[in-house]
Amino acid sequence: MGDGFDFMEGTLFTDFERWEVLVKDQRRIGVRYQSMASNVLLTRMLVDEEPEVYRAESRIRLDPKTDNWEVNQFRDQNLDRAQIMHRDSVRFPTRSMPSFGDILMVMKAVEAAEEQFTYWRLSEVSRAAQEPVINQPDEPNAWVKRVGHFEELPIPLGITLKAERYEAWADGLLVATHWVNKHKEVVSTNWGDSLIAYRVPGSASEAGWLSLSGLDEGVVSFMSHGFDTNG
Repeated sequence: MGDGFDFMEGTLFTDFERWEVLVKDQRRIGVRYQSMASNVLLTRMLVDEEPEVYRAESRIRLDPKTDNWEVNQFRDQNLDRAQIMHRDSVRFPTRSMPSFGDILMVMKAVEAAEEQFTYWRLSEVSRAAQEPVINQPDEPNAWVKRVGHFEELPIPLGITLKAERYEAWADGLLVATHWVNKHKEVVSTNWGDSLIAYRVPGSASEAGWLSLSGLDEGVVSFMSHGFDTNG
């Protein structure tokens, strides 16, 4: 696999906020919130599926000069406390990103849509993510590339958008299919055949209100404060 688009090229990430509803079998089963502020990508996600509700929270701090990640803090409901990963020249490759930073890698790929963007994708819950990477693989284990031009993308409530299809692969498996509109915004993501994320339009406050509407107090509290119940 060739290196494709260089990790260090392109503009630095700008601040943003985005809300998504998670849908399975035409039914909302969760919500995801992502924001970039002060060089930190915050992600909170909740999926209400059997056998238990899945909650996860990630904070990835980036180097403001290079956009390489420096520190990752991750916790889900299976962990008593957050796990901390530090990136340095010994432990993790420069061109790497924890999986909850996938949105940033898609943004990099969109910058050079004609090329394949490659990197090392790290799993926050794997044992390897907590151990030094002494002998790095010869080539990155993940890539993102545009695989289709603009086409009609149906979304809930009967609305149709025009978007381009990007595929994200890691360790030889298709991880996700992302749909990107003409403004270079990720408007939908498919994980497998059933779980789909749809970006909620509007300002951050409007999208947040729509995303959390009708959900119980516990969900709203987690999406607002994460595992810090004291806010």
